[in-house]
Amino acid sequence: MTLESLDIPASVANREHTAVAAELMALAHQRIDAYLNSSEPTIHNFVPCDFELVDQTLGWLTQNHLLTGPNFCELGSGFGVTTLLASLHGMNAVGIEREPTLVTQANTLAGHLFPDSPFYCGSFIPRGIDDILELASEVEHVSTEEDDIYEEIGIASEEFDLFFAFPWPGEAHFFESVFQSIASNGACLLTYEGREGMKLVRKLDS
Repeated sequence: MTLESLDIPASVANREHTAVAAELMALAHQRIDAYLNSSEPTIHNFVPCDFELVDQTLGWLTQNHLLTGPNFCELGSGFGVTTLLASLHGMNAVGIEREPTLVTQANTLAGHLFPDSPFYCGSFIPRGIDDILELASEVEHVSTEEDDIYEEIGIASEEFDLFFAFPWPGEAHFFESVFQSIASNGACLLTYEGREGMKLVRKLDS
């Protein structure tokens, strides 16, 4: 199996946000700032990504029909903003997050705009991935604990058409390896990689 890189045009950054998406992102920024500046203990590994660029990229993806279907899964969903943005773009979106505090924050954010909260607390790594221990040695900021979370969601990992992740520097390979193990042929992985921007790959069975 191979990963095909798909170019994301620079013009994506010129796309306008819908009013609902802009409202969601503004509220998310407020809640994240309040969380990071609170006196309560925060999650060390939590760093928000560029939600505006993510929203623009999701709009480009769906408008150009680049996906095999509507199922979306965020791997490490944090405050859940990307998952909710995917919902706004018509996707059947869920987010998986292992930190209960962040799942609570995501549920609270979703409650303002969405009737059903699509967030699940657990590990996005299903049981039975080959070489998971070797992969785990490559990362410091990701839990490699295996879980049955996809059974709780009711959608097998092979049924998701688009995965999203925000890897720490040097850890993108881990997410690509997990993606190759759990996704079906034709599925895509979208990652936000900081200064490098957005990266999109498609899984192709050789």
